[in-house]
Amino acid sequence: MDSLTHIVLGAAIGEAVLGKKIGRKAMLWGALADTIPDFDVFAAPCVTHAQQLMVHRGITHSLFFVVLMSPLLGLLFSKLFKNTDVNWKEWAKLFFWGLFTHIVLDAFTCYGTGWFEPISSYRVSFNSIFVADPFYTLPFLICVLIALIAKNGSPQRVKWNKAGIIISTIYLAFTVINKEHVHAIMNTSLNQQHIQTTDLVTTPTPLNNFLWMAYARDTSGFWFGYYSIFDKTNEVTYFHVNQNNNLLFPYQQDESVKILKQFSKGYYCITKKEEVVYFNDIRFGQIGGWDKPTDEFVFSFKLKKDADNSTALDRNKFKGSYTDAISSLVNRIKGN
Repeated sequence: MDSLTHIVLGAAIGEAVLGKKIGRKAMLWGALADTIPDFDVFAAPCVTHAQQLMVHRGITHSLFFVVLMSPLLGLLFSKLFKNTDVNWKEWAKLFFWGLFTHIVLDAFTCYGTGWFEPISSYRVSFNSIFVADPFYTLPFLICVLIALIAKNGSPQRVKWNKAGIIISTIYLAFTVINKEHVHAIMNTSLNQQHIQTTDLVTTPTPLNNFLWMAYARDTSGFWFGYYSIFDKTNEVTYFHVNQNNNLLFPYQQDESVKILKQFSKGYYCITKKEEVVYFNDIRFGQIGGWDKPTDEFVFSFKLKKDADNSTALDRNKFKGSYTDAISSLVNRIKGN
C-alpha cells in the first residue's frame, strides 16, 4: 500500500497499544513502526533496477523480520526512553503490531509480499485491493485525525481511533468478498464464450474496488477483460494479447530477464517498439486498458543494455491529462 495508508494504520496501532501511557507520541512511534518495512527502498542504489523489484517487499516484509526486529526495537526504545512508564515488552508489542500489519496489508495488493523470506522467495498476493485506495484510506485518516485532536486518554479519543480500525478492516473484508463475487462472474463469462484458458486472475483497477481487470493464460498468451460491479450485464468482453516469447530469445541468459520472470510469476508479455524490446508484467494492467485494449502496460522494462528502468513500474503513465484519465476511469466504473 502507499505510504500515507501505512502511516495512518501505524498511528492507529500506536494509539491502541500505547496511547494511554504516552499520549499522542504513541501515534508517532506507531507510524514509524508501520513504515519501517519500506526502508528497503534505501537499498536501491546498491542493486540493479531488476533486483530492486525483488528487494522491495522482500526480507523486510517477512515474518522473520517481524519476529526478529520487534524485540530488538523494543529493547532499543526502552533504553532511549527510560523516563517513560513503558517497558521493553510494551515497546516490542507496538513494533510487532506495526510491522505485522504492514506486511499483512501489503499482501492484499498484486505486487507480492515476501512473507517467507529468507526461506522462500514466494510472494504472497491476494489481489483484492489496489495499492492506493481512497475508500480504505480516507475514512481511516479522518477518524485518526479526530482521535489525534481529542484530549489524551479521553473516551472520544479511544472511540474514534477504534472506529478507524474497525471501518478500515470492514472495508478490507469487503474487498475480499467483492473479489470472490467478481471472479465468479468473470470466470463464468469466460467459460460461456468457450475460451480455453487456465489461471484466471482478477485484480482491481486504480483507486477503486468497483472496476476489475481479469487475465487468463492460453497457449499463446493471455485473455484480458474488464468488469464493473455497476455493469448492466455480466457479459465480459475479452481480448487477446500474445506473450511473444520468441522476442526473448536473444536475452535468455540475461540476469534481468531471469529476475523479471520470477517477479512476474510468469504473467508477462513481450513487445517491441522502435527496435527496443519490452518485458511487460501484465499483473499491473494497462494504461487505460478499460477504454483501449491496445494501450501500453503500466509495467514496461526495457531489455536494452544500460537502459534507464527506474520508472519501469509507473502507475502514472497516462498519456493525456489526469483529469481525462480519472474521467475515463469513473465513466467505466459507472458501466459506460
